[in-house]
Amino acid sequence: MQQIPLLDLSPYYQAAGSTQDVKQLLCQVDQALCEIGFLCVKGTPLTQEFVRRVQGAALDFFDLSLPEKNAVKAVKFANRGYTGLAELGLSYSMDASDLKQDRRAPADLFERYRIGPVDQFSASLLAQYGQTAYAPNIWPERPLEFAALMQSYYQQANQLAQDLLGLFALALNLERNWFESKVDHSMASLALNHYPAQTEPALPGQLRAGPHTDYGTLTIVAPTAAPGGLQIRTKSGNWQDVSVEPGTFVVNIGDMMAQWTNDRWVSTVHRVANPNPGQLLSSRRLSLVFFHQPNPDALIDCIPTCVDATQGKKYQPVNAGDYISAKINRHFKNALAS
Repeated sequence: MQQIPLLDLSPYYQAAGSTQDVKQLLCQVDQALCEIGFLCVKGTPLTQEFVRRVQGAALDFFDLSLPEKNAVKAVKFANRGYTGLAELGLSYSMDASDLKQDRRAPADLFERYRIGPVDQFSASLLAQYGQTAYAPNIWPERPLEFAALMQSYYQQANQLAQDLLGLFALALNLERNWFESKVDHSMASLALNHYPAQTEPALPGQLRAGPHTDYGTLTIVAPTAAPGGLQIRTKSGNWQDVSVEPGTFVVNIGDMMAQWTNDRWVSTVHRVANPNPGQLLSSRRLSLVFFHQPNPDALIDCIPTCVDATQGKKYQPVNAGDYISAKINRHFKNALAS
């Protein structure tokens, strides 16, 4: 059974941390991302007290009436605003050969609020990406502190993602700042995924979130504890529960990072399972899911330390914005065909 390690990042943040502790941490990161593509982390500047405040505000939003939530409803397939229960199917983004099941399974049992970049961008960037990567966010009237909390969480999660990229760079024998120029106007997004308590059994083949991989560089998840949670597909094809210690974050890499590392690191298929029949009423769950992406104009070319005489480049360079657009378009095409 593959075990997802829990790594304490404190030595990485502490100037007084021992060199040996950091070296050990880098080895653990590299091993986990080579073998599983997932790890759990603690000891970060993003405090659990703040995480709980943000989760509380998210739950308050999802407790609103459907008309109030629909007042900030995302246009179909858009990446800003509210998407209702069972309107998305994450497995629709997968190729049939990767999915190993019918992609036409019923849509997923979660609702979502999605937020894009909250920073200010130059006029030239907005002229090119103002309707895509940097499209405006929309905000509900209630809860009153919702917009401020979500923007703050987005900024802090984005900083954590950049810290992790510094750690990743060191694990790949690069300079710590190797990724910085490629992510300094990131097109990342924050998804608030709400899995309501299930009052009746799911339809055949229906899950809380169907099997999928993430698209970008890395994902940071802050989940609440409840029955029916994250599972990863092991190399043997079995589904394994991911146990998350309270106060930690789940981190996984996406398809773009796998390609960037020439498949040295793996982007693993995962899903969110339904609770057991006897746990339906106590299964309400919420996850803050930060999807980190590079700058839309960043060139994703094989990282130099991931190529050698025996392992040449497996992929042609690609613009990050084009890469993500192709992934999203495939999802939408499959969703429309379902």
